[in-house]
Amino acid sequence: MGLIKVLPDTLISQIAAGEVIERPASAVKELIENSIDAGAANISIEIEQGGMKLISVRDDGCGMDAGDASAAFERHATSKIGALEDLETINSYGFRGEALAAIASVASVTLKTRQKGADAGTEIIIKGGKFESKSAAGCPIGTEFIVQNLFFNTPARKKFLKTENTELSHIVAVASHAALANLNIGFELKHNGKLFFKIPQAAQAKERVSIILGKDFYEQIIPLSFVTPSIKIYGFIGMPGMEVSSKRHQYLFVNKRDVAEPLVSRAVSDAYGSRIPGRVYPVFLLNIELNPSEVDVNVHPRKLAVKFLESGRIYRDVFQAVSQSIDGFQNKIFGGDAAQRVAGSFAGGEFGANKSAGNSSSFQPSISDAIEFTKQFSAPSKNQLGIETSKFSGKILGQIANSYILIFEEEGIAIIDQHAAHERVLYEKFKAKAEKRAGSEGAAAKQKPNIQRLLVPYQFECSAQESVFLSQAIEHLQELGFEIEKWSGNTFVVNACPAMLKQENFPKIFREFTSEIIAEKPDKKILPEKILKTLACKAAVKFGMPLSPAEQEQLMIELSKTPNNSTCPHGRPTRVELTFEELERRFYRRK
Repeated sequence: MGLIKVLPDTLISQIAAGEVIERPASAVKELIENSIDAGAANISIEIEQGGMKLISVRDDGCGMDAGDASAAFERHATSKIGALEDLETINSYGFRGEALAAIASVASVTLKTRQKGADAGTEIIIKGGKFESKSAAGCPIGTEFIVQNLFFNTPARKKFLKTENTELSHIVAVASHAALANLNIGFELKHNGKLFFKIPQAAQAKERVSIILGKDFYEQIIPLSFVTPSIKIYGFIGMPGMEVSSKRHQYLFVNKRDVAEPLVSRAVSDAYGSRIPGRVYPVFLLNIELNPSEVDVNVHPRKLAVKFLESGRIYRDVFQAVSQSIDGFQNKIFGGDAAQRVAGSFAGGEFGANKSAGNSSSFQPSISDAIEFTKQFSAPSKNQLGIETSKFSGKILGQIANSYILIFEEEGIAIIDQHAAHERVLYEKFKAKAEKRAGSEGAAAKQKPNIQRLLVPYQFECSAQESVFLSQAIEHLQELGFEIEKWSGNTFVVNACPAMLKQENFPKIFREFTSEIIAEKPDKKILPEKILKTLACKAAVKFGMPLSPAEQEQLMIELSKTPNNSTCPHGRPTRVELTFEELERRFYRRK
């Protein structure tokens, strides 16, 4: 007798179930998606013991007749596709017809369903993939799936489940994501009889975000909306300073499907650029809607990933959408003329993208009340001579520990980190000059940035490996105002530097700057940005450096005119505020 055996159908189903139903949350996800596809207006989820004892998902959708109810448990039985071509235009969540068969093979499942107009519904009971009974039953319009004792007959799978709280956390995430993606559906979630959340069908987007992700989350997000003839991107992004150390607060929905897509995450991070520190992740909740033929949703066994037909275009569109939203927010906060560029509106209970085609620079915000941000320095104004001057809303009280500038303001006290503030000022100046030079044409392209010639040329020698890298950076350094050339071997000579740098500190600044750049070896794509950040950091005033009252005032004036001035180029805050309300609480004068 040969060694090759044909597996029995029951074992085949249980093995296949492991690919689709990894844990209780996997079953919840599949059942919720079935309810959404059925046109449900309300979905109720009840869980016991983290879903290991009981999962109940009830909806008020279209329901099924007796024949469809039985057929639904057959392997690969589906009403969504009938030919290979249908995979190119999938608009539903489920389409492969494998979820119900997989769940039924590893649990005890009871199905109750009734269609509108039917005198009675249908009840089917299946245990471990074996049909037990089918009968007429009284039940409301819609469908209810009751899943009990998940993995009771597959101990190898069950032993890998985590604690009740861990499994529950995965289920809460699944239900939360579904509620955030489907604004036209009401959701309710209970665990062991305790209500986790209840979201009415009519709840607006901002209310859902507040209920599901918390008020603190909601108060630190910026609305975003972006539309072109081929794509719609809408949702929220976190304010600079809201970054976290993992991607757990990155929510992405492609055609309302909850997925993880590194391409989009990278585009968002790149759009934030210098506004956030390195090694952290921006917060976002984004919906991307595009033609179903331009996205493949059949690339993952549990449909947790997608593949874009034109990934380059998706990256550019996401990058532009996030950039515009952040720029509009910053201009709004600091009194710029472009405050109205903050994107995002909510119409009919949904994240409403502007209906006109093109970019989103003219989108109007309708939830600006959600963005309560402490007043910052006012925008520059012009005096009678037409010369631009600046003022800020506070009074400088002095310098603390030769490191911080203390300001008295209408709402309390602000403490300015002098290094972070000056670093942002210098970074934006360097960046503006580099962009202006890079964007110039013709004769203007020959113009050099403002420079100062060194009294004694600075000679810099490095290793052979460092020399290769520094040679790649010369072009970018020249755009900033450095006159630098390779002399011989691994020696470089600097004859001039940007005018804003102090000559007496230049050798130290340049050595620290080049050492850090060379040590990190950023690739060509991020090299210009890294140069700007590092140079600004090394050239800025340091902690412990005394500043005269005039220097303190000048720094505050410069900061008030600088974009993105709430953080340094590495994402650290430039200011910390202590309001009078907080002081009253600290002194127990306010509860």
